[in-house]
Amino acid sequence: MSSERQSRFSVASIAMVATLLHSSSGGAQEPTPLRQSSLTRETAGPPIAFAAQDASRDDRWLGLEVRDARWAVDGSGVYFRWNRRPAPGQYPEGDPWFFASRDGKAAREARADEPIPDRRPSWSRDGRVAAWADGGSLLVYDGGRRGEGVRRLLTLSAGIRRPLTSADGSRIQFSVAEDLYTYDLSTGRVWQVTQKYVVASATNEAARWLGSQQRALFDRVRDSVTRRAAAALRERLAPAAAQRIPVDHGVQLEQLELSPDGLFVTFVARTPASPAPLTRYMDYVSHSGYAESETARAKVGEPQDRRRLGVVKIDPAVDPDSVRVRWIDLPEAAGRELIPAGPWWSVEGDRAVVQFSSTDWHDLWIAELDLSSGRTEVLAHDHDAAWLGGPPIQPNRGAPTLLEWLPGGRIVFASERSGWSHLYLIDRGGEVRPLTSGSWEVRAAELSRDRSVWLLGAGRENPSDDQLYLLPAAGGELTRLTDRPGRHVGALAPDARRLAIVYGEATQLPDLFLRDPVPGPVEERVTISGTDAFYRHRLVRPTIVSVAHPDGKPVWAGLYLPAKPNAERAAVVHIHGGGYRHFSHHGWSVYGWGLHVGLIHYLLERGYTVLDFDYRGGAGYGRDYRTDIYRSMGQKDVDGVLPFIDYLVQKHRIDRRRIGVYGVSYGGFFTLMALFRHPGAFAAGIANAAVTDWAHYSHQWTSPILGVPARDSAAYRISSPINYTKTLADPLFIVHGLVDDNVQFQDAARLMQKLIEDGKRFEVMIYPTEPHTIQTESSRADYVHRAVDFFDRHLLARKR
Repeated sequence: MSSERQSRFSVASIAMVATLLHSSSGGAQEPTPLRQSSLTRETAGPPIAFAAQDASRDDRWLGLEVRDARWAVDGSGVYFRWNRRPAPGQYPEGDPWFFASRDGKAAREARADEPIPDRRPSWSRDGRVAAWADGGSLLVYDGGRRGEGVRRLLTLSAGIRRPLTSADGSRIQFSVAEDLYTYDLSTGRVWQVTQKYVVASATNEAARWLGSQQRALFDRVRDSVTRRAAAALRERLAPAAAQRIPVDHGVQLEQLELSPDGLFVTFVARTPASPAPLTRYMDYVSHSGYAESETARAKVGEPQDRRRLGVVKIDPAVDPDSVRVRWIDLPEAAGRELIPAGPWWSVEGDRAVVQFSSTDWHDLWIAELDLSSGRTEVLAHDHDAAWLGGPPIQPNRGAPTLLEWLPGGRIVFASERSGWSHLYLIDRGGEVRPLTSGSWEVRAAELSRDRSVWLLGAGRENPSDDQLYLLPAAGGELTRLTDRPGRHVGALAPDARRLAIVYGEATQLPDLFLRDPVPGPVEERVTISGTDAFYRHRLVRPTIVSVAHPDGKPVWAGLYLPAKPNAERAAVVHIHGGGYRHFSHHGWSVYGWGLHVGLIHYLLERGYTVLDFDYRGGAGYGRDYRTDIYRSMGQKDVDGVLPFIDYLVQKHRIDRRRIGVYGVSYGGFFTLMALFRHPGAFAAGIANAAVTDWAHYSHQWTSPILGVPARDSAAYRISSPINYTKTLADPLFIVHGLVDDNVQFQDAARLMQKLIEDGKRFEVMIYPTEPHTIQTESSRADYVHRAVDFFDRHLLARKR
């Protein structure tokens, strides 16, 4: 017995449009730079002081930075998202696209129907053809077709995913739902390559016996079965028949890919966790007027989805019930559950590698895969006694590490195996050697389209800057391209002869610059971001400072000094959220104005010295800094702030009894642990959207660090503030959004109940319509007033 699920999209249902689109033509161009204000710092007049209302404003009050910069596929210029007239209340989805010419001397607003390229389209080997998806559309650029530019090949009612251009540029494969399709560029023909086939579910003994009896008793039943079998065979023998992929009911197919020779299809089969865990919270200010129950992510330790890598040989004539799926195993994992990714095919199309991450986050393997036999051969293995992670190019919580093939069967991958994020090369013979090294991080890496050179983003000279460098693809001399303090994010043109840079620093919104990828200052500035308000107010640039942690190793912070310190010599320490984030940086804040820099500047106006602390567990300083919270959050990370109290007292004459602390999310958790574990160290603390018990947070984020509660209860006990409430001795202000789907309000409720039972005094503010971070300006204004009033009462009005 078997049952087939018809593909949701047949070839006949595809709207064939093949629309010709001119990617780099459009409206009138203007000379650059484009500006959001006619003012400059010199013409804006005397700076205006920040008011409390200003501290809570929408980021667009000050201006809108450039984002999503990517090159046109023909290399004629750069597309980017921006807004010439930013204003509070605008939605990012409404910001127009702009196009800047290759030389950077002119720019224009893109047409509404202009095809915007993907940042990393899929290229043919010779670089003449590129494909990418835009929602339900498949787009292609064929540099070999004179004057044709970009074409929209087809449009579907559902999303197109993972378009891949064949090495010779003749075909494009893409996924729709859980099936794989191919588009032939020369003929315009589309055909379905695979079809999900759900194996029959009538597996109990009684059902099987009844079906067998029906076939034995009745000619009509036997004839019907025979006719269906014959029809199914004719369908399978049709020229464009799809390869069935048999899976059990409920299994979902992902990452479908046809091998370069067309003989095999690989895929990841995901079996959802059962029972599906849910966490519920309430929305009391819903559209309906009724209190509505909402659901969010599961808690740590709940059942997780299972993923397996499968291979099927392409032979549509085989009966679906007889199709063999070869499930790829990794003997070196010794039976541990794995998260697969890949394959990545060599430039020559003759070799494939896959990655496997262990679900306990300790191991990652890069292995060569033989599709015909299903055998694997490990080429590289990374192990971390804490957990694998690091900058975005590293393996992060089951996600694959950066991996690229070079010509000649060589592979480059990213690893923290030295203690710092670097690139490594596996040569044809299997030898592994580093391409970069040293006590600094490679934070971003992009291989040029012709696979000849790397564009790297790194903090080599100073961990508080992100500079750009060029590196030959197989290793060699590192060429530094930028030197300004701040954050540079780069993108190479398809021919690697021009470079787009989005650059910002602490007092400059990120803007677009175009230049040649060579050392030197010659560049064209395309945008100057910042509204009138940006130029009429004085922004303070932090000084990056470092002190010794109690263990003797360094910790870092950004120091903001007020123009006029208050008479009480009070200070406030800000603790960032997110855990693995980097805030002691010369770049523009990753949290922006309303969620970070606004409150800091209002505190400065009131004479507070502000310290922006980068605790252990954060980003920017290598593997050991990152993993210092393993099995014990709230310990060494919190201990690291204590020497900064001495620093503020000794270097800046701050009154030790007038130092406050505050933060959101992990910063709120940190605040609680600082008050609970070190009573008297801070005069007061504000815990906003704080994790109070890690057993109630997400599996993906928490389990790499602490394990799971049922097996690692000691780690959760020492890491969770709810277990330390009896020691609270200083003023505490608890803030939480009621519709927080990340750290649910339950965290705050449980902590408050525990504090009540322990007889502790505290203050509370609940925001009924706010999620994890306060999003609306009215709620932010209320929070700023309450937060500053709280610090004024407990820091400035405190008796000496």
